Amino acid sequence: MISTQVFARICLFTVAVSSFSLFGQITGSTTVIEASGLKLTKAEFEELAAGQENSNANLAKPAVRKALGVEFGKAFALEAEARRRKMDQDPKIKLKIRAFTQELMAAELLEEVRDDYLKDEVKLKAFYEQKKQVYDLPRVRQILIRTKGSPLALRAGFRELSVEEARTKATALRTQLAAGADFAKLAKAESDDFGAKETGGDMGFLRRGTLDANFEDAAFRLPTGQVSDLIKTEFGFHIIKVEERQPMTFETVRKMLASELAHKDLDAIIMNGYKLNQEYFGK
Repeated sequence: MISTQVFARICLFTVAVSSFSLFGQITGSTTVIEASGLKLTKAEFEELAAGQENSNANLAKPAVRKALGVEFGKAFALEAEARRRKMDQDPKIKLKIRAFTQELMAAELLEEVRDDYLKDEVKLKAFYEQKKQVYDLPRVRQILIRTKGSPLALRAGFRELSVEEARTKATALRTQLAAGADFAKLAKAESDDFGAKETGGDMGFLRRGTLDANFEDAAFRLPTGQVSDLIKTEFGFHIIKVEERQPMTFETVRKMLASELAHKDLDAIIMNGYKLNQEYFGK
């Protein structure tokens, strides 16, 4: 049998726990950060935390949640002090805030337009049919003639070449290829690319956004089987040949398609979306 005193204590404990659950519960509207009248609710905090660049914060972990809360709290304290000094009313600072706002709104607009396209399978698939050859992955073979100052280390047994010397050598190799020389054999013998001796200059299938823009543009535009003209990058002069192309599926490129369409829409908005005072800026 439980004594009357023990039973009373159990009842009091139950009431206390119930009271905490009822009145101590943190909801989305609960203020979790406050600084001189500025407030941030739980829902707002979690929304901001989710939007932090490169944020992988696990807010379920108390230590992580508190650390991020402290960082936000510091920012709130400084904002509150700046507002106390009425710095937000300074015309120069207002202009800076406006510039930050414009940058933010432009980024958010791009994201919204891109998300709209991601929901429109019909438009995306139609655009894919128009562009799918552009998104094919080229398998590229290259010959690289290094120039002085290149980030690429000089191969043992090869001498340093000036830009003009490298251009002359690359042009001569390009002439040999046009006359029917074997690309792989020439790459093994002459390329400054360290892997060329083993692979004959074969770089495998290339993806966009991984190489120098000039090199990449040539690789994706060059017809299969053709040899390029000289391509200049910080590494030196390249000669490339597309051996084959690997089609990319719609699902693989749908985000890239949506992004390209969104950028086209924003370009159209910009084209006729503003006027300049010609008397000030000129025609």
